[in-house]
Amino acid sequence: MEEEGQEVCFDALPDSVACAILSKLRDAQTVAQCAAVCRRWRALCAAVDALSFESFQLFEKRVGRASKASCLEAIVSRMLLRSDGVRELGICYHPVEWPWIRGDHFSEDKVCAWLGHVRASLEKLVLVDPNRERPQPLKLLQLSHCPRLRWLNLCYGIIPDLPGDMKRMESLRTCVLDLIAITDSALEALLLLCPCLEDLRLNSCKGLRAPSLVSPRLASLELVHEMDMCEATVACLSLDTPKLTRLSLSYVEELIADGEALLELGLLCHVRPRIRDLSYLTALQMKGEVWLLESIVELVRLGANVTQLHVDAVIDNKSPIQLDALFRHLPLLTKLYIGADMFECVQAGAAGVTGSATLRLPRLEEIVAVVCSGSNGCIAVLATLLRCSSSLRSLRINAHQLSKGVGNITFFTDVLGLQREFSQVEIVLDCPYTLL
Repeated sequence: MEEEGQEVCFDALPDSVACAILSKLRDAQTVAQCAAVCRRWRALCAAVDALSFESFQLFEKRVGRASKASCLEAIVSRMLLRSDGVRELGICYHPVEWPWIRGDHFSEDKVCAWLGHVRASLEKLVLVDPNRERPQPLKLLQLSHCPRLRWLNLCYGIIPDLPGDMKRMESLRTCVLDLIAITDSALEALLLLCPCLEDLRLNSCKGLRAPSLVSPRLASLELVHEMDMCEATVACLSLDTPKLTRLSLSYVEELIADGEALLELGLLCHVRPRIRDLSYLTALQMKGEVWLLESIVELVRLGANVTQLHVDAVIDNKSPIQLDALFRHLPLLTKLYIGADMFECVQAGAAGVTGSATLRLPRLEEIVAVVCSGSNGCIAVLATLLRCSSSLRSLRINAHQLSKGVGNITFFTDVLGLQREFSQVEIVLDCPYTLL
């Protein structure tokens, strides 16, 4: 052990420790510069297991010099080709046109050569490709020759179809596709080549219209469809995924799924559900625009064991629905969020402020209600929820959408009455100061 105050030289560290430190650098150019220090460092850098190449960083540091892309690619190639056992690799092209830099990308042949060298050890790959004009199937083909690849993130690029001689990726567990142009058939074929895939994330992938996905072990699926990045919504998503426990969708018009194993379901924008069973569902979230009240009611009805319900949907063609009919089959509910449109639809029923004879929510602990009208019906719904929830600890009333008017006085008075009557519950009213 070194004496107190004595400096420890980097050269005194064991090779395993020094190599671990250099692996934390990740940036290939920095690692390459370290390799030029001495013979030992060159050997250590050749054994790093995590590297990241970012074309923008490389080119930016060479602006104004005679040797640009070709020299830098040579440095990168030598660094990677001397490595032994790279487990994590990042190859990031930046899709930005710089007037003083032409062709800010690594060639397909170069990337394929790198992947070919590390394919025996590669476990995690991030590949950001600005190419949006033509597909580059050789990269996909190289990926299928990586037997240990478990985590894959592809960003940008075009995948109209898969190479016919692609192998099955037996070890792949997580696949993330960001801003990829891909067809339904290509995505379907990709899943068939990944029999052990557990986590699939699709972020604003263009070209999807009505994919039918079959995956025996898929447990989590996210389809984030940003409308400003894609031409159209996904018309229909059909799932044959018996082990799917978590599903998050946005701008998917229709969902066809068994749903038997689902635990969490999040939907952004109206989805027409064709789901047979949601008996194990514990968390249900519905947000966004153009929802039909019938679709919301159907999903709530299917999730009889839901513990967390979040409805913040903009509803077309509102119509009244009884509070009993909507919530009486949710005895396990612990957290409830009711958005303004949904709150406007629900009614306390004939029992009014005296409570409901059939509605019981014995485990409900937290309620957030967004109100846009301070009518007597609003107070009746809140009073009914308070009376039927014996375990309720907090009720937060969001009145930021409440319109100004003399009627607010009655509403605030009624809320104070609820606070006095249900003193065991923390009732909080959130509203702009101008409404008081």
